[in-house]
Amino acid sequence: MTIYAWCKENKKLLRWWQPCSYGDEQHWRLRAGVFIRRLKRTETVVFQQEAAYALASWRRFDANITDQLARAITSAFALVAVADGDLAQSEIDRFLALIREQENVLAPLNIHRVELWFRDIAEAILSDPSAGHSHALELIAAVAGNAIHCELVRSAAEIAIAADNRELSSEQEVLQEICGALGIAVRKGE
Repeated sequence: MTIYAWCKENKKLLRWWQPCSYGDEQHWRLRAGVFIRRLKRTETVVFQQEAAYALASWRRFDANITDQLARAITSAFALVAVADGDLAQSEIDRFLALIREQENVLAPLNIHRVELWFRDIAEAILSDPSAGHSHALELIAAVAGNAIHCELVRSAAEIAIAADNRELSSEQEVLQEICGALGIAVRKGE
């Protein structure tokens, strides 16, 4: 059954169509604005779903990781990791190795849960980039008053840049934003 035939069966949908001709043949096509309006509605729904997912992810993250340093390190690493538009397994592995190395500095964390939260907020940043980026920078800025914490967060971001064995300008830009939020300079040679 064609889309036109289906719309014809549902008579109220027939108004979406208008006759048109190509050469000698008569055809039906969607009225000009119908498809665009439907597409915009669909895009709006998808955007709202992605924004809701991102918001829920950040709420879970904020509720489950209460240590400010752990939140800042995770946010910085995630921001850099997704700066290229995707999250590579090598970046996830390197993040988990970093968390294991810093266990004595961070509050006790369940490493498996941390991996889930990391993946979740990375996907949240990808699904709603502007809000995710802003929220991550807020969490990073929360440790700006402590020089040791600032150094740990900057180091985490630098490790994230090298995690996928390539240095991209987008990752360098995010590192500069992170350092700006912390009120510290980017290391020379980075």
